[in-house]
Formats: sequence, structure tokens, C-alpha cells
Amino acid sequence: MSDDAEPLRFTDRAGYQAAVVQLLDRSRLGLDIFDVDLVDTALASSPRVAQLSDALTRDPAMTVRIVLHDVDALQHRMPRLWNLCAAQSHRMHIRQTPRTLRHLTETFMLSTNGPLLIRTHSMHFRGKLLVGDVLENAGYKQRFGELWEACSCCISTTKFGL
Repeated sequence: MSDDAEPLRFTDRAGYQAAVVQLLDRSRLGLDIFDVDLVDTALASSPRVAQLSDALTRDPAMTVRIVLHDVDALQHRMPRLWNLCAAQSHRMHIRQTPRTLRHLTETFMLSTNGPLLIRTHSMHFRGKLLVGDVLENAGYKQRFGELWEACSCCISTTKFGL
């Protein structure tokens, strides 16, 4: 998929998860994720955790910021991903949305170098992967920044909350 390519559209879980794989392959410098609970992304699967770990190894300056409505699944049902978050706690940061923002249903992943994955509603698998759309990317970057700032609750990946 080149920078001028049409968006990769998907309408089912498999298509969405394939788009996640492509986004991770293209991610450099940073990755911002806004999701309900990460369950549908398959980021907790062994191949995706390895892929994310490889991306962090490939780029020592890379950071990952995650904003979730519900952190329970990540903390209690995704041990591989949670362990990666703990091992890379200086580069992976997690926040939870306040109750006032839990009505937001459009989820997205945004790589600092441009790829953008949008899922139009968290209850459906319809969406698109965009590469090279600077304008749309900038809008979602601003939106993520506003979400990040609105989430005062940081989730600690250490046993003692340090």
C-alpha cells in the first residue's frame, strides 16, 4: 500500500485485525491507541505482542500511549500484553477515560509517522486504514491529544503502582 493508495477498508473482525497488523508494521516513533478495552484488536495475541515488542526494539525512541474506557481486560485477561507494558513501562503509557467520555464509540490507532486506523463504532468492525492522509491524520492526532489530557488517571503497570 503506497502513500497515494486508496484506504484499506474492512467490514469484519478478520479485516480489522489484518489492518492492525499492517499498522504495526508501518509504525515508527510512536503509536497512539484509543479503544474500549483492546479485546477486538488482538494486540494481546502472541504474534501481536511479538510484533509490538519488535517495533519497540527496532526504534528505541518509540513510545506507545493507550487510552481505554475499560482497563480490566488488559490488566486481568491479557497477560502477554500486560507483561510487555510492565517491561516497557518507561515507553508504554496507559490511561483510562473519565466516565464523562465513555460515550465515545469511534476507536482509532495512530502512528506518529502517518498510518491511521479508524473503526467507526466499537460495536461494529467497519472502518479503514489510511496511509499518507496528512489532513485526517492531523485531526486524529489533535483528538488523541485532547483525550490524553482529559484522562488524569494513569494506569500503573508495576505491582506497587510506582
